[in-house]
Amino acid sequence: MRRFRFRLERVLRYRESREEVAYRALQEAIRERAQHETQIQQLHQQIQQIASTPTSPREWQAREQSLSALQTRLQALYDVLPLLVEQENRAREVYLQARQQREALTRLRARAYEHYQHELQTALQNQMDEVVTYAYQRNLSENPPTSGGNPEAG
Repeated sequence: MRRFRFRLERVLRYRESREEVAYRALQEAIRERAQHETQIQQLHQQIQQIASTPTSPREWQAREQSLSALQTRLQALYDVLPLLVEQENRAREVYLQARQQREALTRLRARAYEHYQHELQTALQNQMDEVVTYAYQRNLSENPPTSGGNPEAG
């Protein structure tokens, strides 16, 4: 009998590769967002550290300028954060869609393989039936019944 061949194997491989690319893009988006949040956290700590440091009147103006610059930078980071979250969400949607498409083909392939296995078992059973029938007929022709079919006529 022929080997199992899924007619949509190329499409399945393509969808698997698309899923892998989408997964890598999602991982990258997550990494970027997490890195951005870490920068925000570090900047908060830096601002708190500078703000809590006692200063002399001469250093006060320099400290306020530094705090103002850090606050501006912090606000810029906060402005970018929603964009990164949205990018991550879009990447997640693309990945989930690619995964669903791949899973659908994987289920289709599994059903096709089950059908193939069923056909194989049926063909094997038919061959076995033929062999048994042939052997039985051969046995009958070589050893004809002697009693005539009546077991009491002995």
